[in-house]
Amino acid sequence: MNDLLRPTVASVDLTLLRRNLEAVRQAIPSTTKVLAAVKGDAYGHGASACARTLAAAGVDWFGVALVEEGRALRAAGVETPILCLGGAGPNGVDEAIRNDLTPLISDIDEARAFNEAARKSGKRASVHIKIDTGMGRLGVPLHLWSHFLDRLAELQHIDVQGIASHLAQSESSVGGVPTQEQIRRFDEAIQDAGHRGFSPELVHLSNSGAILQHPEASYDMVRPGLLLYGYDPGASKPRIDVKPIMHVRTQVLVVRDLPVGVGVSYGGDHRTVRPSRVATLPVGYADGFPRALSNRADVLIHGHRAPVLGRICMDMCMIDVTDVPHHVKAGDEAVLLGCQGQETITAWDLATAAETIPYEVLTGFSERIPRIS
Repeated sequence: MNDLLRPTVASVDLTLLRRNLEAVRQAIPSTTKVLAAVKGDAYGHGASACARTLAAAGVDWFGVALVEEGRALRAAGVETPILCLGGAGPNGVDEAIRNDLTPLISDIDEARAFNEAARKSGKRASVHIKIDTGMGRLGVPLHLWSHFLDRLAELQHIDVQGIASHLAQSESSVGGVPTQEQIRRFDEAIQDAGHRGFSPELVHLSNSGAILQHPEASYDMVRPGLLLYGYDPGASKPRIDVKPIMHVRTQVLVVRDLPVGVGVSYGGDHRTVRPSRVATLPVGYADGFPRALSNRADVLIHGHRAPVLGRICMDMCMIDVTDVPHHVKAGDEAVLLGCQGQETITAWDLATAAETIPYEVLTGFSERIPRIS
């Protein structure tokens, strides 16, 4: 920490990442491959370092959202197959082929674009195709699936390596298309593809939630994301042995003694109701500590919880250390995410306080916070 210009850092435990991968492997059939989702900068944990660690541990595929994310992994020396889960878009086809990235294709026009680019490059392009079984986001609609496959069979320069879909509510059973119905639709779509001469090497559907709750949907490959980073998408206490791998900490900037009736932060909507010791931390919503946590979250200091006071600012926030039994001073460590002493703050804790999900909390920590491992 002393080598950094500011004290706010995110420590990423890559040894725990490998252990989490092994926990996922133990939860699935031994023959099932693993695609590690490293989109969104590996859910905020640092894509390059996480991908290199997972590649060394023998992960079979990586999943990114964007061609740019895949290209960055190739530049970082990652040679493992990479699936662009959002496809390549209208401008990314040539770049995907140059970087040996596999698109997840949702419509015939994109398939034709890859076919033409592959023809011009003098090689065949491997693709995965996606069917919409109930997510309503990307994928070939069910009623167009057979027609899509017939048109796809006309393309001579692409190989259909995989068929996939995405589950809308694998971690819960509330609203939308039930997961069991999505699995049934997916099975029918795979059978239809087989009748039309397609025999993909990889059929895949399961995300983290399905790995935990729907083992029948493992198929040839699963696509864990949040589980790899130590969190269960449907429960604050993980149902398999995974542990959070990121720990976000900073240092107290200054401590002030405030009398009764003093407003704290913008708007003055928090006013001291007792003589208070208030510590200012050099971290705010520009660092990814959400403004929604104003007056709602805790920070750990000297192994004790200290509540956030007032509105979180762009670059700073204030915490009440009046009840912390140890004398708090400038330079003391403050933990925003992770463990200190016997206390722990998880992404689930912050998500609950901010009325959001752990995914948003983790991916929200900005590039202003350096990741160290």
